[in-house]
Amino acid sequence: MTKNISQQYNAQGDGERRRQRFSFWFLVGPAVVVFIWQVVHSLAVFDPSLLPAPWTTLAAFVDQFSSGAIFPHLFSTILRTAAGYALASVVGIAAGLLMGASRPVYESTVTVVDFFRSIPVTSLYPVFVLTLGVSHISKIGMVFFASLFIVALQSAYGVHLANQTRRKMAQLYGASRWQVFRLVVFPEALPQTMIGLRIALSYSLIVAVVCEMFMGSETGLGQRIIETYTTYAIPDMYAIILITGILGFGLNRAFEAIEERVIGWAAN
Repeated sequence: MTKNISQQYNAQGDGERRRQRFSFWFLVGPAVVVFIWQVVHSLAVFDPSLLPAPWTTLAAFVDQFSSGAIFPHLFSTILRTAAGYALASVVGIAAGLLMGASRPVYESTVTVVDFFRSIPVTSLYPVFVLTLGVSHISKIGMVFFASLFIVALQSAYGVHLANQTRRKMAQLYGASRWQVFRLVVFPEALPQTMIGLRIALSYSLIVAVVCEMFMGSETGLGQRIIETYTTYAIPDMYAIILITGILGFGLNRAFEAIEERVIGWAAN
């Protein structure tokens, strides 16, 4: 019994040491970036007024939150990103599943979908402005377009590449087409679908910020970046860029946690 207690204590100690090592290495990368930033600023590789010190940017970062000035812009960007992404996810998954379920449909549509996926959405800026105007709807529409074909294509790939042997085994045991699709095809398509959703999430935030920068907007992180740039509020500009990066990083980490719960079995 004493031996078991000792082993349990040692295992707990090992786990704690692993967590400490992970926390240490997790901080090394950001520390190196800040160090290089400080060196470049100190050596005046660029005009110091154009590249402020990290601590100056950090002070501006803190001020954005303590004053509450950033919150309307942050919420606007999140709202546009979420609306376009959610709509693209629902429509894209449904379209992808329908595409992949039939080989003739897949082969006749995959080229068209891939073509639209390959169009840089920023090149369609005039189209969205002419049809939807400079409004929230046009920005959400561009996010939707940027994400839709990525999700649809990856979902279709997932269905198309589903294991044929498992399909036939389910059919031999009397499963209906709906049961085969629900119990075999859809679960096997999920890993590929999740890849599409993860890629589309990053694209959605990028497009939302770009739209706010160049389509005109009263609020949004992109609008604030342009505003601070044109008014020469350089520390604030870098602070908002940092906030945008943290938002993107947080969204990806949150998605990874969801992905682990949904398709954790696929890694086994």
